[in-house]
Amino acid sequence: MTVYLTRLFELFFLPPGIFIVLMLMSILLIKNLKLLKSLILLQILLMYVLTIPVTSHHLFALLETVPALTVEQIKDRQADVIVVLAGGIKPYKKEYHGPDIGHFTQLRLRYAAWLQKQTHLPLLVTGGIEKEGITEAELMQQVLQNEYAISDTILVEKNSLNTYENSLFSSTIMAEHQLQNYYLVTSAFHMPRAIMAFKEHNNNMIPAPMGFYHNSMDYLPGDFLPNSKSMWQNYLALHEIIGFYWYKIRY
Repeated sequence: MTVYLTRLFELFFLPPGIFIVLMLMSILLIKNLKLLKSLILLQILLMYVLTIPVTSHHLFALLETVPALTVEQIKDRQADVIVVLAGGIKPYKKEYHGPDIGHFTQLRLRYAAWLQKQTHLPLLVTGGIEKEGITEAELMQQVLQNEYAISDTILVEKNSLNTYENSLFSSTIMAEHQLQNYYLVTSAFHMPRAIMAFKEHNNNMIPAPMGFYHNSMDYLPGDFLPNSKSMWQNYLALHEIIGFYWYKIRY
């Protein structure tokens, strides 16, 4: 039920859905011409702001506050296990004749595999969304073994449906295997919410963010021009900001 409510919220309040909703409201509800023109102007301004690189630059700056692991942190090997959060699963891919890991899952796995080869630590993959009889975590395990040639231990947590459950169920598995300290691998923009969730059950973490979107900006003319990529990035950032505060309220 929570998943459906989240999708409805995204449809009505995040781009591109919010543009359609506001336009429909303007057509169906506003009878005063002057007010209608004002509302349309507001919609154009909102559409512009949510489709330019400058906005995504500042939104991701709010989220990506945890730095990447340093060489020293990796060499010190202060953790007992590498925990990797799932980032989506695709129900069917023609070329694979079955489900496939999502875009963000693939990026996280690639970094986790690289980190594992530097540290030789066991891995714990977590994600329970299921498609065609296989969960995110089970598919992640297969990819790590078959595509990244990971032969060390890979623990699988396949019951969680969100970040909070990732933390709850992963902590239980770590406790069962007497694993205390861990690298936490997830997207840099998702790391603040992940830290908040995982600290509640096991605070012995070393954040290992990856896939940074925020970087330096020269504020060139092109940074103020609307494009579809920036709209997607702004959607992603707004979704995560809303998710962070939702977790603060709910948990």
